[in-house]
Amino acid sequence: MNEPAGGDVPTNVQAEDGWSAVIEDMEATATKYRERGWTALELHPGDSVLVDSDRRTGLDVVLPGSEFEELESLVDDRQFRDVEGFRAEGNELVYVLVVEIAPESETAVFVPAYYDPSQAAEKLESIREAGAVRLFCRRLNDDAVRFVHDDPTPFLPDPVE
Repeated sequence: MNEPAGGDVPTNVQAEDGWSAVIEDMEATATKYRERGWTALELHPGDSVLVDSDRRTGLDVVLPGSEFEELESLVDDRQFRDVEGFRAEGNELVYVLVVEIAPESETAVFVPAYYDPSQAAEKLESIREAGAVRLFCRRLNDDAVRFVHDDPTPFLPDPVE
């Protein structure tokens, strides 16, 4: 099993198998982009969670400092206006792989994440009501790169009827 550099796989045993699959999918998809000549940045969050507060509502991922700096330099001079979202559910968790795309510069940023929807019902509802999902890629000091997507569907589980 391929693990990201630095052992950034979560220690939560419940999440481990699903997380490893997301990381493997990310690596394979990023390789396909690189084979087409694109710049592909793979991120390895140390934590991910849904948030709903006065400051942030959406999906929040915490990045290592070096990855955050690389992301920050990529977004400074590129327009990320397309997105691909992949979602899988298992072990009572939702796993997502978000690919932020800057087509003009042929750049893609890969952001894997997971969260427990049973612990986030109100947050999920807030995101659905807003009709958009925000993806916050940040470091511990709260510096953040934000991506906004008008369709939250690829990021959220189907609503419980």
